[in-house]
Amino acid sequence: METAPDQKTYALFSTMENRELAGKLEQKGAKVFRFAPAAIHRVTSKENSEIIKNNLRLFDWIIFPDVFAVDCFLQILEESEVDLFELDAVQILACGEAVADRLRFVQIHADVIPHTIEKQTVFSTLLDYLGKEILAKSKILMPKATHFVPEFKDDLISSGAEITEIPVYQAQIDDKNKPANLKALIKGGAVDEFIFGSPEDLLSLKYYFSTEDLFEILRDIKTSGTNERAIQALRENDLHPKVFQIK
Repeated sequence: METAPDQKTYALFSTMENRELAGKLEQKGAKVFRFAPAAIHRVTSKENSEIIKNNLRLFDWIIFPDVFAVDCFLQILEESEVDLFELDAVQILACGEAVADRLRFVQIHADVIPHTIEKQTVFSTLLDYLGKEILAKSKILMPKATHFVPEFKDDLISSGAEITEIPVYQAQIDDKNKPANLKALIKGGAVDEFIFGSPEDLLSLKYYFSTEDLFEILRDIKTSGTNERAIQALRENDLHPKVFQIK
């Protein structure tokens, strides 16, 4: 377990889960950089609603790349008055345990859960599950963020699979200067440790630096998670976190 020493510098996202922790760290003399999480706005369109309401059964698979995609997709299902049982006819790939857990919460089963969300792992896991011939004939629906391009998409297309992407949410950083500030702090050695309180925190960091490799950004600083969900999400992104506990 990690204990917060005096004078150490931390970074975290200012969420309800992390606010109490940030206060305790500062009471112990640590410096804490707080960053606002990405604001998530659901995207609605007639085309998306049409696909979800009338054409779900045309797809063999749904790939959920993150928890926000799950949440917004389920909201569109509800608004379109589509019963969750409709998903029984479609197989599901969940990119990570956090995504699978969000689906389990509404009693939706994920057929495939890659052990990491690295692009080659996601593709090879589905390829191993289906085989080359079946994958080549598969029709795949992918709910996602508006500007998010899944790294494994090209591999799926090259395999012959038919991909239909639907933007179901937009991630927005309210202060456009914050990514530059956070990057400067991390790359300048000003942060000793980045603490994550949830998988959503990790997604926020990705949206702060959408064009950069997360491993490279965090390579020279320690990463930690306050709970198993956060720890698992970090591991699935090829990071090596510690369990953080303040004493």
